[in-house]
Amino acid sequence: MIPEPRLASIATPRTSTRAYSPADALTAQHRLTDRDLRLLSLLDTHHVLTSPQIAALLFASENVARKRLAKLTTRGILARFRTCPGPGSIPWRYTLGPLGAMITAADKGQPTLPTPAKTQEKMLRLSRSQKLDHLLGVNEFFSRLALQARNSNDCALREWWNEQRTTEYCARIVRPDGYGKWEENQWTVEFFLEYDNGTEKIQDVADKLDRYRELSRAGLANPILFVFAHPRRHTHFRQHLTPHQAAGVNVATATTADITTHGPAARIWQPTNTPTRRRLSHLAHHPATHHHTAAHRPAA
Repeated sequence: MIPEPRLASIATPRTSTRAYSPADALTAQHRLTDRDLRLLSLLDTHHVLTSPQIAALLFASENVARKRLAKLTTRGILARFRTCPGPGSIPWRYTLGPLGAMITAADKGQPTLPTPAKTQEKMLRLSRSQKLDHLLGVNEFFSRLALQARNSNDCALREWWNEQRTTEYCARIVRPDGYGKWEENQWTVEFFLEYDNGTEKIQDVADKLDRYRELSRAGLANPILFVFAHPRRHTHFRQHLTPHQAAGVNVATATTADITTHGPAARIWQPTNTPTRRRLSHLAHHPATHHHTAAHRPAA
């Protein structure tokens, strides 16, 4: 589900407290499945995922996911935290544990492996970060898109980049929250994502289009998807946007409620120049250059 507003209380992060060595990481790596390694790569790239998001990305069900995630946490591969612990609380947020951080660092050829203390410190900072809800909202969007691709033979999420990689791709002219490449029924769209959870002034949000216009003149004219966590913000943004700000850029908007109800690929996207809503794949009208292979089905 779309992330709930953060609450004041935070559960003590869960991870093993024993002292791990590189030898422990090597031993642990031999016990990991291909799916486990894919999960470590996702967490290394996107920093934090909830248990439902991980289930959507990699597992057949949330129940199967929860059992495997609990084992990986006990072994020190993963770490987890959440707000408001107890019955009815929100899902665990998962990140790399001490051994998971060592394994991913070694896989990338880093000369120095992170110590368990450094990994624990990084997790604590993340659990208390003011940007946590924003990051979870971005990851929710892409995990829902990935789930649709896994459950369908006529679409695929070809690319999902984080903010850092996307910003470098844009030569730092803009700082999108993510980049994606989506294919559906032989149509393809490359897009930038802007996720708004109400922490910026609407004027500042609208002013981002000036930099996207500059990016478009430089040759990157991908559609820009604005997702608003609050319906009033969505309405306010569209009312506030001037013809000048909307000129020269391909902007479409939706709310998290639209995404939760219908899915991010559905006919929920409202371009700024028309009240007619479109499917994600129809925001940029050019056919895919190749027929994609069948989307992977959920693993058992």
